[in-house]
Amino acid sequence: MLERFFEKTMKAYLLGTGFLTATAFLTFLAPEWSMQNLFFYNDAMMENKEYLQATYQHWGIMVGCIGVLLMFSAKYKQLRTSTMIYSAFEKSMFVGLFLYNVCVNEYSWFYGWSGVFALDGFVTVYSLVYLYYYLTRDKSKTPAHLR
Repeated sequence: MLERFFEKTMKAYLLGTGFLTATAFLTFLAPEWSMQNLFFYNDAMMENKEYLQATYQHWGIMVGCIGVLLMFSAKYKQLRTSTMIYSAFEKSMFVGLFLYNVCVNEYSWFYGWSGVFALDGFVTVYSLVYLYYYLTRDKSKTPAHLR
């Protein structure tokens, strides 16, 4: 059942999540605009933006590149294993950071990152279910992500 699910959804998953992930390039290209319009930073948070701007730009280029790799891996199967592992790890780390900052630190401003949390949460769940499938699959068959 899971094997068929992943056979049917893998390419769409890679293209869709890759495209959405690649939108992080906006943060590289327009960090101030992104901080205000995508992550809802207010005027007080933008007061010392120059201290964080390069960090946001670095995040944007790094995550944007992962998005491009995800889209390329829809076509080039040899990229899938490493790209999916890195993407799952990076996105699950953000899910943990979001939950920690919202639930433990009680930083209400971090809710501005809810869109990233939603995408990364989806990727984390998809990746965990895929890992379960991968570990329990019929080993005589090629795994779904390599078909």
